[in-house]
Amino acid sequence: MNSNISKENNDCNKECQEINNEIKESPSQVAILSIENNIGEEKGMELQINNKVTKTSLNLNDDNCWNNPILCNLFGFLIPLSYMIWDCRNTPHRLTGLVGLTFFVIILCLCSHKPSKDWGTNKFSEIANLIISILDFTFHGTDFAYGFLSSPPNICGMHPVLAFKILQVIIYVGALVSVLYFYGIIQAVLKRLAWLMQFTMGTTATESLNACGCVFLGNAESPLLIRPYIEKMTNSELHALITTGFSCIAGAVFAVFISFGACPRYLLSAAVMGAPGSLACSKLLYPETEESITKGVDDLDLPPSEKKNAMESISSGSTEAIHLVNCLVASMITFISLTALISGIIEYAGSLLGYPGWSLELLFGYALFPIAYLIGVTDGMDQALLVGRLLGIKIAVSDFLSFKQLGEILHLLTPRTAMIATYSLCSFSNLIAAGAQMAIIGGIAPKTKPIISKLIMSALLGGNITCFISACIAGILIEDPILCQKTYGIQSENCFDINLHQKFMEEIIRQRNITLN
Repeated sequence: MNSNISKENNDCNKECQEINNEIKESPSQVAILSIENNIGEEKGMELQINNKVTKTSLNLNDDNCWNNPILCNLFGFLIPLSYMIWDCRNTPHRLTGLVGLTFFVIILCLCSHKPSKDWGTNKFSEIANLIISILDFTFHGTDFAYGFLSSPPNICGMHPVLAFKILQVIIYVGALVSVLYFYGIIQAVLKRLAWLMQFTMGTTATESLNACGCVFLGNAESPLLIRPYIEKMTNSELHALITTGFSCIAGAVFAVFISFGACPRYLLSAAVMGAPGSLACSKLLYPETEESITKGVDDLDLPPSEKKNAMESISSGSTEAIHLVNCLVASMITFISLTALISGIIEYAGSLLGYPGWSLELLFGYALFPIAYLIGVTDGMDQALLVGRLLGIKIAVSDFLSFKQLGEILHLLTPRTAMIATYSLCSFSNLIAAGAQMAIIGGIAPKTKPIISKLIMSALLGGNITCFISACIAGILIEDPILCQKTYGIQSENCFDINLHQKFMEEIIRQRNITLN
C-alpha cells in the first residue's frame, strides 16, 4: 500500500518537473499564463467593485440614510444657494457676495473640534477665554458698588440681580472702547480689517468699515464711524449698512449671553462671521447698480475722538453706556411682561376652544419648526420645536429674551441642538431692532429716512438668513459640539438652606419641650 502511494507521488513529481521544463523552454506560454492570471485578477476586482457598488446602492436606498443630519444640513444649505446662483445668472457680479460664505467655512473650520484641527479650536478657545477674563474684571467694581446685590451671600435661592451684575459689563466695555478709540487703536484695527474685507469681497469702503465696526461696537455705535458718508451712500450700501446691524451682536453684551448659557467659542465665531456674511446676503438681496464715492478704505477719514484726555474718554464712555443699560432693563421688563400677557390671552382662548396649554411660545415653535429642521436640528421633533420657539421669540420679541430662555432649557437640548441654536440666535435681528435701526440711522442722516423705511424689512430678512446660514455650516463642520452651562442663577452645592435650618431648629425646640415636660 505504501509502495503504491510512493510510486504515485514519484509519477506526479516527474509530471510537474516536465511541465516546468516545458514552461521554461516556451516563454510564450508563460506570457499566456500571466495574462490569464491578470484577467482572473481583474475579474475578481470587478466582482469586488460590483459588490461594493451594490452595497452602496442598497445603503442609499435605505430609509435610514435620510435621517443623517449631515444630509439635512446639506439640503438646507444647498437649496437656497442654488436658487441664489440661478437668480444671479444674468447679473454674475452679484455672486461676489458669496465670498462671504467662503469666509464662513474658513472660520468654522478653525472652530471644528477634530483631533487633526485642534490648533484652530484651541486658538478660538484661548481668545474666548481671554475675552471672558477681561470682562470678569467688571465684577470688582460691581461688588464694591452694589454689595450683596451683585454678590449675594451663599444662601440657597439667592442669586445676583441681573441689572446689578451682568448688565453692568456694558458700562465697563463702553469705557474700555472709548479709551481705545481715544488713542486711535480702534480706528487702526478697523481700517485694516475693512481693507481685508474689501479686498476679499469687493465691497465698498463704507460698508466694509461699518461691518467690521459692528463686531466690536454694535449696531448703534458702528454707523457713527461713517457718519459723514451715510447721506452719500447708494441704496445698496444703505441696505448693507442696515443688514450688518441686524447680523451682529455688540461686544458689550458678550458676557450677558455667556451668563445665560451660550458657549463663548460659538458666540465669538458667530460674531466674526456675521460681518462678511451680512454683506454677502445683502449684496444678493440688493445688488449694487450705482457708482459709490468711497471705493478705497484709505479715502475714509475716520473722525478722531473729541475728548481732551483719556480720563474724559473713560468717564464719557461709561456715562453713555448707562443709557444703554437703562434701555435694556426697560425693554426686558416691557417685553417679558407683554409676552406673558399675550401668552395668557392665547392660553385663555385655547381653553375656550377646548385646547388648553396653548401659549405664544408653542405657536412660535410650530410656525418655525420647518426652519429649525432645515438648519440642522434633527435630533428629534421636540428639539426642533424648542429651537423654533426660540427663533420666534428672537424675531418677534427680543434676542435677550431668546438667549435667556435658551439658558433655561439647556438641560432639555442635545449639544448639537444647543450649538445650532446659539448660531441662529446670535444677532439683533428682530422687529424691535428694526425700529431702533430706523431711529439711529435716521437720526444720523435724516435725508435717508424714506429709503431706509423701504429697505428695512428686506434687511431684516437678510440678517436672519445670515444667522441661519451660519447655523447650517456649523452643523456641517463641527463634528463634536460641546454643551456649555449658564453661570447666572447657578447655586453652589454648599449653599446655606434656610428651610432646612428652620426645620432643624424646630426639631430642637420640640425635643427640648419634650424633655422639659
